[in-house]
Amino acid sequence: MSDTRIFDNITDEEVDQMKNCFKAVNRKYIEGERISSFESGSLGIVITGVVEIIRFDFDGNRTILECINENGIFGELFFSQIEEGDIQIICATDVEIMYIDYDHLLKQCHNACSHHSTLIRNMLSIVSEKSIKLSNRVEVLSQRTLRKKLITYFNMISKETGRKSIVIPFSLSNLSDYLCVDRSAMLREMKKMREEGLIDSHAKKVTILYDQTMY
Repeated sequence: MSDTRIFDNITDEEVDQMKNCFKAVNRKYIEGERISSFESGSLGIVITGVVEIIRFDFDGNRTILECINENGIFGELFFSQIEEGDIQIICATDVEIMYIDYDHLLKQCHNACSHHSTLIRNMLSIVSEKSIKLSNRVEVLSQRTLRKKLITYFNMISKETGRKSIVIPFSLSNLSDYLCVDRSAMLREMKKMREEGLIDSHAKKVTILYDQTMY
């Protein structure tokens, strides 16, 4: 099942109406640019492009917390429990972000627009999906070996897409950051898995050859 998108079941005309009603602000950024911080009290909506939410700990170690595609959302609301380290938003591509104040979003406007309610429902669905993805990531990171981390991650993507041939939504370098493992060690383990006939892989495409019921 595909992810909920914030503007699902809302027409372009209704989106324009909401932008005026919510006093939304659009900003553009270039690939590689760091969005300095979360806009305080605002919800960020990715209009075009991809952003990555990255945490740097006090030792400078980099962990990708989330990759957010077009029509996805982010904001300090989702990371309020993370107290240690530095959370940054990095543009993986050129992006355009729409910012909406939480106050405008959560208060029913005087027009009582039906699409406002649809937006809230979509946002709640996205929050629920984020919670599930967080639980899945905890399951991946809790595996004791690098191979088990990879297999659990591949199985997770396969289950989401219903396919044994999957496309990793990161570069391999970023995948190692997402899994919190050494990149060279990860590439060596993937090579071993290919040699053992467990997977076939080329760049970001991985085909699962092992019996998933055994892992």
